[in-house]
Amino acid sequence: MIFNGSGKKQNGSSLPASLMNKTASPSILSQDINILGNIICEGYLDIDGKIDGNIKCTELSLRKNGTIRGDIIADTVHIYGTVKGLLKARSVHLYKTAYVEGIIMHESLSIEDGASVDGQLKRSNKIHTAEEKFHEAGGGNIEILDNVRLIGEKISN
Repeated sequence: MIFNGSGKKQNGSSLPASLMNKTASPSILSQDINILGNIICEGYLDIDGKIDGNIKCTELSLRKNGTIRGDIIADTVHIYGTVKGLLKARSVHLYKTAYVEGIIMHESLSIEDGASVDGQLKRSNKIHTAEEKFHEAGGGNIEILDNVRLIGEKISN
């Protein structure tokens, strides 16, 4: 049985509680995976391998053996492993085994005792995703068709 600090039983899953009731399956990259390139995921990404490239997803969990060298843009991140690069998320959780080297841009941040940060922390009231910035700048129409994004011409009224 696994208990949290308050003595209450946890769900025993590696998935964050916020995803336990969702129907979509997470994308899992196991410890024996090494990727050189960028990853875009519409949902939850669970990484235990090594990534050399940028990541954009809704929610990310980087396990203890996981390493990312590149920028991360997400709504929520849970870091147990190593990140070298920009980490930009609304909610950032660094656990005791985490090591982050770079800039962390966040709306909310939690850091457990033992976690290491070598870089800068920048709090913001509003973290924008790339898609939001595109629309604010007067960008065109973005459609999502079977997880493929098409960027079209600006639609005139």
